[in-house]
Amino acid sequence: MAELIYSGLAKQFDGSARPALDGIDACIESGEFVALLGPSGCGKTTLLRLTAGFEEPTRGEIRMGDRQVAGPGHFVPPEDRGVGIVFQSYALWPHMTVAGNVSYPLKVRGLARAERTRRVEEALALTGLSEFADRAPAQLSGGQRQRVALARCLVAEPRAVLLDEPLANLDLALRASMQENFTAFHRRTGATMLYVTHDQGEALALASRVAVMEGGRIRQFAAPEVLYSEPVDCFVAGFVGDGAVVSARAAGPFDRSGLEVEALGMRVKVRSREALPTHLCIRPEDVSLTDEGGLRARVRGCTYQGGRFRVVVDAAGEDLVAFSRKRLVVGAQVGLRINRPWAFREPGVSAFPARVMVDA
Repeated sequence: MAELIYSGLAKQFDGSARPALDGIDACIESGEFVALLGPSGCGKTTLLRLTAGFEEPTRGEIRMGDRQVAGPGHFVPPEDRGVGIVFQSYALWPHMTVAGNVSYPLKVRGLARAERTRRVEEALALTGLSEFADRAPAQLSGGQRQRVALARCLVAEPRAVLLDEPLANLDLALRASMQENFTAFHRRTGATMLYVTHDQGEALALASRVAVMEGGRIRQFAAPEVLYSEPVDCFVAGFVGDGAVVSARAAGPFDRSGLEVEALGMRVKVRSREALPTHLCIRPEDVSLTDEGGLRARVRGCTYQGGRFRVVVDAAGEDLVAFSRKRLVVGAQVGLRINRPWAFREPGVSAFPARVMVDA
């Protein structure tokens, strides 16, 4: 397996006013499972295609371990990079059996029949497809076809595995099942995996680290739990997870326990690394519905989610999300308590000086 290193990577397509990628600097460790997450047009698929060798960078370089595969005056074609790719469309040969599809990359390389047979059997066993070896792709379910594509990738013993929204064409139940398959595949093989998706649920469930992309740049690259609990800017806070992003102003001294800020017309104790934050990320877990809460709000919506209700409330003109064990009536007045949300400073936004508030 190999680490993937991107340095100053950029891609500008002809006729486009804005670069598809603009200065990507990142390192994916050998054997790591990383997801590229972001909205359509953010650059995640372009980064995958540059890694595969389907596109050449406008500037910057890509290294696989100690080997440069793309850079100024140097470009290694896809077939010589040692990467495996699993596409959204499966890309299976309809006239070949499952075993034939999996064996094809080895046949192209000219491997002996006995070696091809051995490696195909191993790949099919690893993906749970041994009993389907003689079937045609048309005789398989969507999830089984996706596993064939994964086995075909695995049989070539790639240095890295690239997955381009591989679950987008599957229904909800199959997607959940295939997420487990991908996790098991990574655990068994220890392959370096780069997974492109616009589905945050997939990214947070599968990857050990997630790169959140927007406008051709990586906005934050961290473990899923860090992205959720400690976003670095308003885009990440709003794109990852549920909840609200609201303006804030420091209202007290900053120490190890955090600080107090002024937000929603009240003082709130927050978690932060900033002495002068500009915004709060308020997750549903940070909001308690209680008659003893110091903030009054009006219920705007209540949706059942299996075992609990997702409640949207209007608090001081901001929509907050909370969870409730009972259904609440739209229009009802409720009390809220905000429990140590995350405060951050939006890049490029000037923070107001801390202001000490005095109780009336």
